[in-house]
Amino acid sequence: MQAFAIVENVGVVFENENGGDRYNAIARRGAPVEGNRIFFPRHLLEEALETTPKTDYSAPAQKRVFAANPFGNAPFILDDETGETRRCEIADAVQLYKVGETSALYECANPGCSDPVDNDAPDKFIAQVAMALRYSAKYPSIGLRATGGSAANGDVYSSARRAFLLVREFHDVWDRPVMTQSVCPNPPLAYDRECLDNLRAAIDEQQAVSLVPCSLGYMTGPESIMGLVVHDFAMSLAGLAFIQLTAPGHPTSFSSSSTISNIQTMQPNFGSAEAVFVQGIFYELCRALKLPCVVSGTYGDGTAVDYQAGMESVLTTMLPFSVTEVNEVCCYPGLLAGFACGSFHKAILDEETMNYANRMLRGVDPTVDHRLQEQLVEGRDAGSFLYTGSMDIYRRDNYLTRIFNKRGIAQAGTEESLHLGQQVQQVIEDRLAVYKSPERSAAQRKLLQAYLPSQCRYQ
Repeated sequence: MQAFAIVENVGVVFENENGGDRYNAIARRGAPVEGNRIFFPRHLLEEALETTPKTDYSAPAQKRVFAANPFGNAPFILDDETGETRRCEIADAVQLYKVGETSALYECANPGCSDPVDNDAPDKFIAQVAMALRYSAKYPSIGLRATGGSAANGDVYSSARRAFLLVREFHDVWDRPVMTQSVCPNPPLAYDRECLDNLRAAIDEQQAVSLVPCSLGYMTGPESIMGLVVHDFAMSLAGLAFIQLTAPGHPTSFSSSSTISNIQTMQPNFGSAEAVFVQGIFYELCRALKLPCVVSGTYGDGTAVDYQAGMESVLTTMLPFSVTEVNEVCCYPGLLAGFACGSFHKAILDEETMNYANRMLRGVDPTVDHRLQEQLVEGRDAGSFLYTGSMDIYRRDNYLTRIFNKRGIAQAGTEESLHLGQQVQQVIEDRLAVYKSPERSAAQRKLLQAYLPSQCRYQ
């Protein structure tokens, strides 16, 4: 496989000005090291693969889409009323958690509104992890990483490690991972210092790691789809070896946020078939080695909640099931402008897209009711099945949207016919009204209080 040859012969950069124990440990295992570049021989790669926890892809499963959390890690918010964008604020982040917490579609918590401008906590990264624990009872799957700008005193490693320790202390769980930290390598073929500090912190605090390459074809990666995937998989193999050779058995999973760039604008094309092809091929490589991998959906490149946003969300949510044998697609409702912007209205509409997608994937129960002939007689005699049929069976076989307009022209222009934006806003307001903060012990509240922004502290 070309990816193995690249890791062995070309090498991958792991920026660390002081080398460190992990470099020395890997070098002692027989991996050539030239400055910051490590070359992993095939036998060490195979050893790393052997100790990585595997996924059984042969297990039968109902195909479905689910949501990790809203927005991904968007630094900007679309004002759905004015159409203008602005930097995220603490209030946006709190609302995001409430939206995620009030829907069963979401399975994780993540600081989706990244780096709010009014975050006044001493360590802005730890504060955002503390907010996830404050407002959500769901599993912390953190896509945000500590940076020189968000970490106290610019100490990325210490900030990341303290945040991970906070999650362990909060749950009082010390024998298994209680969160997942996504780590994005820096193409071409490199893990920069900041990325490596977050990776090292996750390993040292024994938290699960998800390696998520994000390369752009013809910019930070090869211009062909296959070349881009091979490049990404090589980076992921190198990261896997870095983890497993120093911490055998450490929980490690994979995903891809790479895509081809638009050569006209030099921007990424995420809401596209090409983005899905890249993910699908990357997934198949992981699947061949039984490495756990997730495919994502609801990508959107537009900057407005419009036809384009809807089309791209449907495309990237459903196409993976056609191009690969994936059972699950993990969505980030509300994404716009290729991870740069989040929209609460689009988040609700993406949820509805997911509901439709799950209805399509569920298919039809081929079993015919043994009472069918009797039911037909009853319906014939009554002149209708309205009063003889089963509402439970109707609900099982039919999905009725509460958002999209299925009322026809009869109510057009009447007070009962809300504009789609108004309907979506009403859904948001209803969800915010029923949100309840997760139950937290006095000890947990005290633990979080020291790290939360002033706007979020317990009263």
